[in-house]
Amino acid sequence: QSSGINAEYGQDRIFGGGCQPDLRQQLWPFLLNVYPWNSTLEERAAIMEERKNEYEVLKNQWKSITPMQLKRFSLYRDREALVEKDVLRTDRALDFYKGENNQHVADLYEMLMTYCQYNFDLGYVQGMSDLLSPLYLLFKDKLMAFWAFVGYMDMVESHFFLDQQKIQGKLSDLSSLVYYCDSELYNHLEKEDSSNFFFCFRWLLINFKREFRDEDILELWEVIWTCPYNTDYTLFIATAILLQERAPIIEKKMCFADILRYINDLSQRIDLREVLGNTESLFHNIRSQPDIPFNIRNNILRIEDTPLSSLGSQHNAGRSLQNVPEPESARDNVMSREQEGLCDPVTVCEQDGSRDPASLLVENVSNMSLGQP
Repeated sequence: QSSGINAEYGQDRIFGGGCQPDLRQQLWPFLLNVYPWNSTLEERAAIMEERKNEYEVLKNQWKSITPMQLKRFSLYRDREALVEKDVLRTDRALDFYKGENNQHVADLYEMLMTYCQYNFDLGYVQGMSDLLSPLYLLFKDKLMAFWAFVGYMDMVESHFFLDQQKIQGKLSDLSSLVYYCDSELYNHLEKEDSSNFFFCFRWLLINFKREFRDEDILELWEVIWTCPYNTDYTLFIATAILLQERAPIIEKKMCFADILRYINDLSQRIDLREVLGNTESLFHNIRSQPDIPFNIRNNILRIEDTPLSSLGSQHNAGRSLQNVPEPESARDNVMSREQEGLCDPVTVCEQDGSRDPASLLVENVSNMSLGQP
């Protein structure tokens, strides 16, 4: 039998109201491109048999490296050391990964090392374990978790490129959205040397994995994966959160270090329902403006000549929409600001005395992998 679900219809339903938790094991392989939506049971069984064989080949490749090879393979040694370090501090508070000599932690190590063989060019970069961990917790099956992770990484691989061009671009777009929606907040951030939005680096790198409760991040990821709009919905999620938190940032005249600390302290305390409602409202408020600046219209919303009415939404009808600020009058131009180069997210940089925003950013991203909020 086929899955019986049209891909567009299925994704639209999931975006609008989420997926029942007891159906995620069945539906996520479709969302993460492990299975085609129109595949039959027989076809899916054949796919998994082929994937099982490929996984074993990849796993055996790295497990068969000899000591003599290892001695001359510095790239492999570096990746192995980073994987080993990260899995020992990824979601260890969860019962599934808790305790010494935990087999599930060993499985994470195996899957990430196998992914290094699958994707030689990228290998392993700090933060990837945060994306795999919830998948394994959901499926409780190494084979399915691995190939679901492959599908997820296909979506976000560019987040982890060494040149960080993708993340820098997203931070720049986030800056444009906040400037357009709330000039008072933006002006405060600019005054405090925070308009680079480095304090949101972790949000965008791993799709808010550390910011929401464990049971909520699964639903948020579903919304991101199934967004029907031709845009990067994570930018609107990030903007909605910042608009929700604007008052204390402005009223307390927070500097960069204060903002970074405040944003980190939001971890596990952000209300998913409020964010989803505000994000949807914010998106359509912006989308309905008649004079959207070119950068937002073409590069973020990617509207081009699509009629404005074509995205009238019934999505998230089951989620309560909260009031968010209407976008201010569109400006003739949105400032184009060249982003400073981001520090390598796997580097820990400690300096004596005062630290500049860049070094604080590195500490922030490093804390992500250390299991700290």
